[in-house]
Amino acid sequence: MSATDAVWNEDAAAQLSPRERQKANRRARILESALELIEQRGLKGATFELIAERSGVSRGTVFNYFPNKESMLVAHFARQLEALGRRVEARRGAGSFGGLAEIAYLFEELADFVAAHRELILPISFELLSPNEERSRAAFRALPLVDLLRTALKRAQADGNVRRDYSADRLARTLANVFFITALQWAAYRQDRSVHEEFRLALTLGLDGLRVTAQDGQPAN
Repeated sequence: MSATDAVWNEDAAAQLSPRERQKANRRARILESALELIEQRGLKGATFELIAERSGVSRGTVFNYFPNKESMLVAHFARQLEALGRRVEARRGAGSFGGLAEIAYLFEELADFVAAHRELILPISFELLSPNEERSRAAFRALPLVDLLRTALKRAQADGNVRRDYSADRLARTLANVFFITALQWAAYRQDRSVHEEFRLALTLGLDGLRVTAQDGQPAN
């Protein structure tokens, strides 16, 4: 988590210097203003001039924190994923919560986000699939989804429920791709179907290729 994101986590925010906290608060203010305007006017109508005016900063300052409006949506999604991570930790600490159950819970919560923010999914997906390699890489790295899935998969591997001939990182990236493609397809042209059912089906099909079988070998690098 960067210093400018840490304001959303009280423990991390307490470790910031006064200057870092000021930057984090300014970034948060810009992001909140942008989200409000996007909700009111749509992505196109929420201009950088309006975002700057509502945030009480210059247009150039907005660009310093967010080079484009899609990056604002990615930052919003990243914040939601960080909150999801804290909910997962709380559930894990409350009792029995195996690795596979954790993965299923993550996908259910992600389905909730997609259902509630369909209008944001397409621009977020386009940012992740941008032909500009730098933009695409920055968007992907800003989202902690792979980290969440990796932790759950490591637990599932330790439980003996997920194959160990591939690393948890490789499997996590595969499941993250399953999420993004399913979200993009649903938001683009499958709203006639239940988004939760679509995610459950995608996860079931994905996990069928991850489960331990008698032919699985030893862990590979």
